[in-house]
Amino acid sequence: MKVLVSLCVFVPLLALATAGKSILKFDLNQVIENRLENKIAFIRQHGIRVRIHALLVDRYVQTFKEKMSFFSDPELVFKEIVDDPDKFYIFKSILAKTNVSKFDLPNRDAYRDFFGINPVSSFKQLSAQCSYMGGCLLEKIERAITHELPSLLGNINSGKNPTLSSCEATGCGEKPKNRYRRN
Repeated sequence: MKVLVSLCVFVPLLALATAGKSILKFDLNQVIENRLENKIAFIRQHGIRVRIHALLVDRYVQTFKEKMSFFSDPELVFKEIVDDPDKFYIFKSILAKTNVSKFDLPNRDAYRDFFGINPVSSFKQLSAQCSYMGGCLLEKIERAITHELPSLLGNINSGKNPTLSSCEATGCGEKPKNRYRRN
């Protein structure tokens, strides 16, 4: 009797484990097949983070230069800016720019640590980084994020579009099933 009860418990667990393994294998196969697309998406996300970081550092530097006077102590002025960035609208000014979401913004405390390691005097404003022949660094990042990487991804995906004859054979015209949605 005990053997029968333990088998009744074991068989569904075995079926569940087998189904989980097959789903994991399918997901891993999808990741491997889409490796290049994932790399391009990761590079684009990293470019967005770099762009936002550059904008934030530039805004900190700009605010520091605006608040500095001949008689002010640079350390005290910058400590005030870093301790209360909302007072100087640092993050709000970045949110006002296009293609910046509040969910993309890093933690405010991270910049206190960042400027604790990297002094503000070691940074130039982004406008000073532009050259006549090379253009501006921020424009290059934005162009890569908005145009070059999406077009590269489009070129890769255009090679994967199935032809009409293969769709007829595989039935790829069907709507794909969402595995993560409850019925």
